[in-house]
Amino acid sequence: MSRFGFMSRFQSRRPDTDVEMGQSLIEIRSSTDDVKAHKYKVPLAKLSVSLKEPTKEELNLKRPTLPMAYKMMQALIPYYWTKNSFGLKLRVVISVSIIFLSKGINLYVPQLFKQMINTLPNSVPISLILLYALLTLTQKSIWDLRDLIFQEVSNGATRNVSLETFDHLHRMSLSFHLSKRTGGLIKIVERGTNSIVSLLSLMLFNIFPTLLELFTVTTFLLFSYGFYFSVINLCSCALYIAFTLSVTEWRNQYRRLTNKKEHEASDIVVDSLTNFETIKYFTSESYERSRYREALLQFHAISQQAKTSMVALNSGQAAIIILGSTMGLIYATYMCSLGALSIGDIIAINTYIYQMFQPLAWLGSSYRMIIQAFTDMENLMDLLNTHPDVADAQNAVPLLYTSASHELPSIEFNNVSFSYKAQKKLLDNISFRVPAGKSVAIVGPTGGGKSTIFRLLCRFYDVEEGEIVVGQQDIRSVTQVSLRSAIGVVPQDTVLFNDTIAFNIGFGNRDCSNEELIDAARRAQILEFIEKSPEGFMTVVGERGLRLSGGEKQRVAIARTILKNPPILILDEATSALDSITEKKIQQSLTDISKGRTTLIIAHRLSTIIHCDEILVLKEGRIVESGNHHQLLSKGGEYASLWNQQLEHPDNVQSSSP
Repeated sequence: MSRFGFMSRFQSRRPDTDVEMGQSLIEIRSSTDDVKAHKYKVPLAKLSVSLKEPTKEELNLKRPTLPMAYKMMQALIPYYWTKNSFGLKLRVVISVSIIFLSKGINLYVPQLFKQMINTLPNSVPISLILLYALLTLTQKSIWDLRDLIFQEVSNGATRNVSLETFDHLHRMSLSFHLSKRTGGLIKIVERGTNSIVSLLSLMLFNIFPTLLELFTVTTFLLFSYGFYFSVINLCSCALYIAFTLSVTEWRNQYRRLTNKKEHEASDIVVDSLTNFETIKYFTSESYERSRYREALLQFHAISQQAKTSMVALNSGQAAIIILGSTMGLIYATYMCSLGALSIGDIIAINTYIYQMFQPLAWLGSSYRMIIQAFTDMENLMDLLNTHPDVADAQNAVPLLYTSASHELPSIEFNNVSFSYKAQKKLLDNISFRVPAGKSVAIVGPTGGGKSTIFRLLCRFYDVEEGEIVVGQQDIRSVTQVSLRSAIGVVPQDTVLFNDTIAFNIGFGNRDCSNEELIDAARRAQILEFIEKSPEGFMTVVGERGLRLSGGEKQRVAIARTILKNPPILILDEATSALDSITEKKIQQSLTDISKGRTTLIIAHRLSTIIHCDEILVLKEGRIVESGNHHQLLSKGGEYASLWNQQLEHPDNVQSSSP
């Protein structure tokens, strides 16, 4: 497959070969003078994200600095000790004690085997053989027992981290979620949560036991068999560790590149099957097959390199083990020939050396997993340390209004200005009031700031200037939960949970009765559709509600808002996805449920808001006209112009009459 280079203002690579099939290279330059030219050394029809080669940073291990590692370990400990109950702390103590018990057994077993050998052939050491069998069985099963005891501690840590992260993500502002990819966030949470468990497990049950065994075996050899054996063991292990870590660093680029190529091949399959109809429309089966074939060829080529590096690592490790064992055996047999050691001593020393290399066999994998766990945990910590743009004030109080006496909150925008980051002002010093129990509509061209008003009222963003007052309280002084609890929203773009229709409608009030939920569905004109469905209220709506039509989704949104029964109602293009006939039916329902509520309507079809007490015309962030429907028509201004434009399309106005 031809390799296509990619040049951007960040990096430049020359292509390995020219583009095949006689297609000319296309060069695209930015129209902005202060930005470097963008060149794509590939025909645009074949420009794909898979052509971008991974950077050096993406292929190499990212080692944390010592201060960062120390900080992360400090953040890790509370999940395993400080926040735990006495029972879980006891499990931690028992698990650590098992490590020391295991190392004690590892030290004693070679000596026991030595005694068995030295008693031969004079007698058969039945008791020693049985004890050896018992200790060997204990060695094999003690780690499983430790994992079983420690499992509840790991589960508790995972649960606490997951819940804290889940709560934190829901506390974050809308701007945060709009700037992040949901899939990326989920990966950070999943990998970060897993790293909390894997990092401590690797450090506590892999690295610490290995270092403990290295220290105990070397010390035991020093005092039991002399300086030379301890030096041979220590030097062999040091050489093994240095070789393993250095080769692991080198081969990691092949492993990560292999994973990347495997993901690319998988993505091609998923994309092709997802866009099955499109591929059929454009008869692109052969092209898709060639893409998949080339991805597989690249994957297998890189896999071969990764396998070769694995063979090099295993061969080097085996050579070091054999070298250390051979040196130990040569010196042990020499000392045995002098009468200083017995045959049992030779076997014991050889067992100690081999036994020492057993935990080191996993050192490369453990090292790579620890570094990856540090990276994943660092990403999670960065996420948890990100503060929301909108937060409750320290002295925030609940929104106050007396529902028992049927008092409703009013809404006031006083000299409000707002703009999204690095953009011009979307709202410029606007002021208006929605009296308690009245309805006010906001109309105007697309991009004029209508939906921004709705988001500011729900306090997804804070105003830059001015204030928003609900029920005589600045919304920045009340808790966000109490504010949003008082607001019912029927959004323009309805997103549903991948669950049943009943679950989605019941989102408005989980404690409602069956009769109340059915009544809400009836008033939203969705009950007939539900009853005709084979599974009724158990009908699953699909991912984001995609198994329903736009109108059906919007009616579900209306039903759950009816069920919530809020004092403040916001209708954001609530009937935009409905046909004219259905809109006629549901418009009366919306009119009914808006009675006795403070209602703010954002609309494009002017025919749906002619009944409102006041209509505001918003243009370029300013209120240019206000009044009721007849007053605005008589002015002959912006509203009249919009109305006349929509008169040219009868479907826009046939649901009502002026």
